[in-house]
Amino acid sequence: MLNTTDRYHRAARPVRLLALALACASLLAGPFAKKSPAQDPFTVAPQAYKLRFENDRVRVVRVHYAPREKLPVHNHPDKATIFVYLNDSGPVRFRHKEGFSGSFPATRPPTKARAYRLAGIQPENHEVENLSDLPSDFLQIILKTEMVEASKFRGRFFPEDREPDSNYRKVEFENGQVRITRIVCAARAKCDPLELSTYPALTVALSPVDLKAEGKSGASPLKLSLGETRWFEPGQWKAYRNAGKAEAEFMIIEFISKPAAQVVDSKK
Repeated sequence: MLNTTDRYHRAARPVRLLALALACASLLAGPFAKKSPAQDPFTVAPQAYKLRFENDRVRVVRVHYAPREKLPVHNHPDKATIFVYLNDSGPVRFRHKEGFSGSFPATRPPTKARAYRLAGIQPENHEVENLSDLPSDFLQIILKTEMVEASKFRGRFFPEDREPDSNYRKVEFENGQVRITRIVCAARAKCDPLELSTYPALTVALSPVDLKAEGKSGASPLKLSLGETRWFEPGQWKAYRNAGKAEAEFMIIEFISKPAAQVVDSKK
């Protein structure tokens, strides 16, 4: 016959086993669990994050942090990203739940208009606080193509001093995934030629852009406001002339590698 103590331990054993199983499942799922849909930036902070363009190679998000604004926890995809800064802004603090600084806050220094930064694959789950009385406006250009030479995908790039009222063209970055070229077309001048016969490309306006197609190419005008983008398939880029009264500055991101394979969720 079982005594009272034996009966208690036998009755409690299933409860202890269930609790242990739930705890193990929680620990195992933690690093791999999907984030809550409530942490999607377009849901958490729709005033700050706007999807502007997306295809199988790239996603373009327009970001606006108002002066002194605080944003709750949200996620960003773990893909290589180009941050293109559209204005001179102050410091912004990121309190990471998951990210390069771990659980410690990280402060992004003030940004310079027309500069950009390359950030490699790094999952981000953080709060945001704009520490300045200035707004912060920039683009997140999230690459969806195959990573090639990932170790080279880093750096900060600033506009260089150059001769006024003159054309400028420079390949500022290139690896096996993308090539980034900065172009300035002087007022009323023909833009330096750029052949895009092999790779598709994204044009990003770093100033207002008003270009007219040269000759009888049949190309449509390229008119963009600051921060706007235009996608070009191979061979679509034509010879252009700046029709504006001020110089036009833009960057062209050529996509060299193919779209990355999509991960299929087997549970769906």
